[in-house]
Amino acid sequence: MVVGYVQSGKTANYTAVAARAVDAGYRIVIVMSGIHDSLRSQTQNRLERELTGHQEGVVSRAERGREWICLTNPTEDFKAQDFRILQSPAPFLAVVKKNPVVLAKLDGWLKSADRYLADMPVLLIDDEADQASINTRSNRPPDPTVGDEDENDESLAPSKTNALIRSILTRTTKAAYIAYTATPFANILINPDAVDRRVGDDLFPKDFVIQLPRPPRYTGTEELFGVSAQDRDLLRIVSDEDVQGLRAHRRRKTAEIVIRQPHNTLPASLSDALISFCLAGGVRSLRPELAGKSHTMLVHVSQRTSDQERIANAIRDQVELWREAERQGQNLEMLFAPVWNTFKVGTDSPADDTAVIHASISVLRQLVVLELNSVAGENLEYDEKPGRHVVAVGGNRLSRGLTLEGLTVSYFLRTATMCDTLLQMARWYGFRRGYEDLIRIWTTDGIARWFSELALIEQSLRDSIVALGRAGRRPDQMAIKLRAHSDLLLTARNKASMALSQQDSWSGEHPQTVLLPLSDPAKLQANRVFADQFISTLSPSLQCHGGLLTRDVSPEAVCAFLHQYKINEDIVAFRSDLLADWIMERSVSGELTDWSIFVASPEAGRQTIIGGREIGLVRRKRISSESIGILTDPRHEGVDLLGGPDAYKRESGTYDAEAMRAARPATQGLLILYPLDALHLGVSHTDAVIGLALSLPNTSDVGSSWIVNRKVSNG
Repeated sequence: MVVGYVQSGKTANYTAVAARAVDAGYRIVIVMSGIHDSLRSQTQNRLERELTGHQEGVVSRAERGREWICLTNPTEDFKAQDFRILQSPAPFLAVVKKNPVVLAKLDGWLKSADRYLADMPVLLIDDEADQASINTRSNRPPDPTVGDEDENDESLAPSKTNALIRSILTRTTKAAYIAYTATPFANILINPDAVDRRVGDDLFPKDFVIQLPRPPRYTGTEELFGVSAQDRDLLRIVSDEDVQGLRAHRRRKTAEIVIRQPHNTLPASLSDALISFCLAGGVRSLRPELAGKSHTMLVHVSQRTSDQERIANAIRDQVELWREAERQGQNLEMLFAPVWNTFKVGTDSPADDTAVIHASISVLRQLVVLELNSVAGENLEYDEKPGRHVVAVGGNRLSRGLTLEGLTVSYFLRTATMCDTLLQMARWYGFRRGYEDLIRIWTTDGIARWFSELALIEQSLRDSIVALGRAGRRPDQMAIKLRAHSDLLLTARNKASMALSQQDSWSGEHPQTVLLPLSDPAKLQANRVFADQFISTLSPSLQCHGGLLTRDVSPEAVCAFLHQYKINEDIVAFRSDLLADWIMERSVSGELTDWSIFVASPEAGRQTIIGGREIGLVRRKRISSESIGILTDPRHEGVDLLGGPDAYKRESGTYDAEAMRAARPATQGLLILYPLDALHLGVSHTDAVIGLALSLPNTSDVGSSWIVNRKVSNG
């Protein structure tokens, strides 16, 4: 299995893998590309440009006699054909939907062509491998002595798509299966021992799991909801009133979403988002490298097509209302200027305000509103109609794989109960070269908080995959650890029957207060007092790396402070009392006996007195009402190590916090205090909000506080 980032270049990777596979002797490449026609067509077009040469692109056609033969095309999925075509020495490509009807046709065709497949290696690439491919039912037992009645009992069989994929892999003696996904939670939790009597082994990635490197200038969860987002003005919280304007209060499942604003106008936040989209388009049109390129806004509020139709029509009505106002001679600058005054903060404006607003009003005149679902039948048509400014209103069709070109503004109210679903719905991830400063996201307070915690979950997953590789173990020999989320399941329950929850160690971890009790003045004031008392007891500190470092602190002192500290009760990853108890357990075993305390104290910004010392306040920005996203600055995890943080810099210049924890002796722990500027957080009850983080070494208990596959060894 290959794990990438959402919209980060996985297609480019498996395109290269397919090319190398054919060079190595593979004859048939089958790419299963999601469950929607739009994604399958998008993938077919791309592979014809970048792999087979059937369309003008980055590769030319192969030499005569070695041309690829495509069994599918951009408009047609797989259809059975004369299998004697397999007598050709050319390589074959089929790009198919993960649809039982389509896969059954392909499986049946391969079965009929078995005489040609004996020496014909097949590579099966499963894109979005955690979608539809997972067996959510059962497996027929290997023992063939069951009766006919049990033999035909469908309840004992694997789910249809999963069974067909496994069946296709049995049609040749030489078949390789590679899963690609950015959200591998379900794949990691497949039973590695599962076998079905008819279709063989399940799809657990037993041979390898590889983490693709993070591409340069990629925009992901960290950039939008983590520490990197602290200085970016990109998040807009949608008020409860506006949410209710789009959603019927406690509506029945059959009830429609109703726009309940006066005179059929849109909620204020959605109107601002539309105007901001026009402003982003205006700025893009004034940047020569972006002028004339496709530009998209995402509106994802509901999975119901009837709701999407209503919202799309309401947006069209509002846009037409503005256009009619202009036709009647009204000056739209009065509408655009206040929004631009907010939007331009942190934006590299290519012209003066008047020029930007005029260009933005021109975008409004060109705006196209598309409803992307199976009922409306509309498509983005980037290739056929390039350079449009598109407002894409949709639901599930926008949730996986599909690339929204030039995406700047997202209006996202769709809730989810699972981490993998929520991450895949976030179409704002990817490459935004030349317009990173134009990204804006409208969402609710709760969803923003979910995403801020997802940044930690994603990084922890990738750290665990890297650790697997460094240990030289296969995924069926050493469990990949998955951090639990405070509010969401990692994946659907019917995909996680092998999940085992453990919470007995923080070995090698970096727990931090991603949620703070910002609405509880008593807790904030108590933590301020506790921090003042704790810092006052520390021996003289060394000024270094943007803070004050004190060494040789006892574990008892650290644990006493952790027991005092008041947490946000919704936080899972930082339970200060449990952490303190675990630290004392390890100290009894001779680990975590030597502690350093680092108090972050930047020179810039406001100052205050804590523990009798002048301390600079750290600036962090709220992601939601209780969350600041990622708290830690990665370099701080190395302040007490030999050589300091600069000894753990990557070639890119970023700091490798995981390497710092790996280098940390088992006896040596680090507690980091972040005195956060309360004014910057909008808190009036105290001058400093105290955030905490720990950098912990690998300890001998090496348990997991996360979720693992119960069928795989923890070591």
